[in-house]
Amino acid sequence: MLVLVTTLTAALLSLAGLAVWEAHETSRQRAAEQMLGTARAMALLVDQEFARAEALLQGVAADPDVAAGDAQAFLNSATRLGRALDGLVMAMAEAPGFQLANTLRGTLPPGHPMAPGLDAVFGTGRTTISNLYSGTVTGRPAVSIAVPIPREEGPPRYAIGITLNRARLTEALTRQHLPPGAVAAVLDGRHVVVARTRREEEVVGLPATPAVARGLAERGEGVVEKLVNQDGEVSVVAYARAPTSGYAVALAVPEALFAQARNASLTQLATQALPVAAGGLLLAFLLGLRLRGALAALPGGGAGPRIAEVEELARALSAANAARAGSEAALRDRTAWLEATQRAAQVGTWDHDLRTREVRWSETMWTLYGLDPAGAGPLTPRFFRSLVLEEDLPAVDAGMAEALRSGTYALEFRIRRGDGAVRWMRAQGVLERAEDGTPLRLLGANLDITERRELAAEREALLAQKDLLVQEMHHRVKNSLQLVQGLLLLQARGAEPGLAARLREAAGRIVSIASVHRRLYEGGPGPQQDAADHLAGLVEDLSRSVGHAAREIRLEAAPGLRLSPERMAALGLLATELVTNALKHGAGCITLRLAHDAEQAELVVQDEGPGFPPGFDPARSQGLGMRVALAMARQLRGTLRVAEGPGGRVTAMLPILPPSSPTPADPAASR
Repeated sequence: MLVLVTTLTAALLSLAGLAVWEAHETSRQRAAEQMLGTARAMALLVDQEFARAEALLQGVAADPDVAAGDAQAFLNSATRLGRALDGLVMAMAEAPGFQLANTLRGTLPPGHPMAPGLDAVFGTGRTTISNLYSGTVTGRPAVSIAVPIPREEGPPRYAIGITLNRARLTEALTRQHLPPGAVAAVLDGRHVVVARTRREEEVVGLPATPAVARGLAERGEGVVEKLVNQDGEVSVVAYARAPTSGYAVALAVPEALFAQARNASLTQLATQALPVAAGGLLLAFLLGLRLRGALAALPGGGAGPRIAEVEELARALSAANAARAGSEAALRDRTAWLEATQRAAQVGTWDHDLRTREVRWSETMWTLYGLDPAGAGPLTPRFFRSLVLEEDLPAVDAGMAEALRSGTYALEFRIRRGDGAVRWMRAQGVLERAEDGTPLRLLGANLDITERRELAAEREALLAQKDLLVQEMHHRVKNSLQLVQGLLLLQARGAEPGLAARLREAAGRIVSIASVHRRLYEGGPGPQQDAADHLAGLVEDLSRSVGHAAREIRLEAAPGLRLSPERMAALGLLATELVTNALKHGAGCITLRLAHDAEQAELVVQDEGPGFPPGFDPARSQGLGMRVALAMARQLRGTLRVAEGPGGRVTAMLPILPPSSPTPADPAASR
């Protein structure tokens, strides 16, 4: 009996140890997935730092004087940023790659180079981010970002760049509250270390380990186990590339942390199970002796069958005890790893039992809410609602109602932490139902998104500032056009009749250009506007112009043709010139008609006058109005033709180009 119990106990202990080992491997895989999720989150934070810098640059680039290449205007705009600049060095450069001025040294002499790699902004016309380089001003390791200042035609001539504070990149890594012994690093596009949470000064500028660099080049993200990092530690490394900047983040956790949890579980199993097994063996031995003696004293013997029954009972008891000990150890091991991965990713989990109204929070949830579970009181739905800002409670109630309806819980709301700070939370969960559809419980996770919301608000403020600067630019253009018109009319007063007529004609064209410009910047939002609405505004302006109030201008424009500002300006000038020509040389009602299909648009201007003489060719016309109209039609890649006979009719056939197709300048118009 004793031998049998000993054999069964050893087998059960082995099975319990195997269960602990398998549980550890499962927890290890989950921990690796959590590490990869943390690396992705860090990579997004790195992208946010570049987006913050890009928003600052776009706000400065919107200044019309800066766009014209005024270095002093650039320095003035940068000074107005004040605290938003946070001590960063901002520079303005001119193609092919030389600085004009920067916020550290002011206006610079010719030939001062940009940061290495940023000169590509002039070739691509897009935002460019450098790799790590030695600063042209400070000589220290630095990374920079540059945005082009676009022009209506041709590649950009000027660009604005800013040197990022690498300390902000390091701070973005530490926001994740890394587990003890973990280290994180930011890598540039060449997989060189840019920032690091430990031994930064020694490691910045060194290349990433070959396994990480190869994984980034082939897959963009992944996990490498048992890798010796740059501190000489054997680690598990998770890496992920940022989707926008092309930079990457690597997160290393010492292999010892993984082995420590496994060994602790095995040790705990041994310390708890072995005494129980030894006690069980001793009891089995003593019980066997007493039973043997008792059965031997019974009349008629029969000890053999009774002893077998007792031994079977002992085996069953030993097996149950060993299985229970192994299951408890495996459960503790999995729980410990789940809590560790949640702390690393700063994700809190919760469980709301809808039948008992019981709520359970993970340890990280208490940390996110800044509360001590020991002194917080009972955790109930009412307690949770007391933490939510009052104005966000209706949204929380609506989110719960939607979860009960659709089974999905997704919500962003504000809470007041235990220390009084207001933070934004994103909650995501799923609803579990019984077989009959009755809601049982809601399980989910919370993530602090305060930094993301603040960055979005800051970006909106910068975009609003940009819009204000654009409106100011349009206002200045309008005033300048009015000034030019006034000067032309003033010159016409004292000029001889022929010159005076030409000056008044030029002033009239300035009015037409001003009308087209005003209608463009007062049009609807978005990169494109509806041509029918634009022409309606121009017809209204022409009908009110001096000397034309008695002539009717009828508009027949089909809606739905949306054009970019460049093409809309050319179309507006074309229509204005043709209608003005009909007002001067035609008679009766003037009809402006716009029709279009998927491939081309037809613009027709017709009056009730005598029309054009036989053989009239717009390309050979000496009239300035017809020459301008022909130039605008060519700029739109279209053709212009006139119909002979009564009722002057001019037709422009214009192809409809995709939004990405540029409108080239007309060579004839530039001569």
